[in-house]
Amino acid sequence: MATPAMRYLRRLLPVPAAATRADHRVLRLQEQLLLDSGRVFMLLGGLVLMWQLVINPLNAAEHVVFAAFLLWLLGVALALLSLAVRRFPRLAAAGAAAATAFRNQFRNYLLGGL
Repeated sequence: MATPAMRYLRRLLPVPAAATRADHRVLRLQEQLLLDSGRVFMLLGGLVLMWQLVINPLNAAEHVVFAAFLLWLLGVALALLSLAVRRFPRLAAAGAAAATAFRNQFRNYLLGGL
């Protein structure tokens, strides 16, 4: 359901006329990276929140709930930044680099470097 809305919102954003096909590919890859990273961080934050507040409410630690909420907010910010890739390409490049760094850190932490 979100994909048609995302396509509609992307059409509303103007693309500079001097952009080449390679630029469009890079923008599309950055867009997809930001959107996928945002989805993953929102899912991780939501899972931790559900575990702490619903499944294990007696042992819920405030700092874990706060960290999960911040993780979810990071996901929301990355997903919303994916809408502005064509409008602000430098900001999108910085967001994509940050998303890649966060993804690599979580992969190393959760999977032990796999």
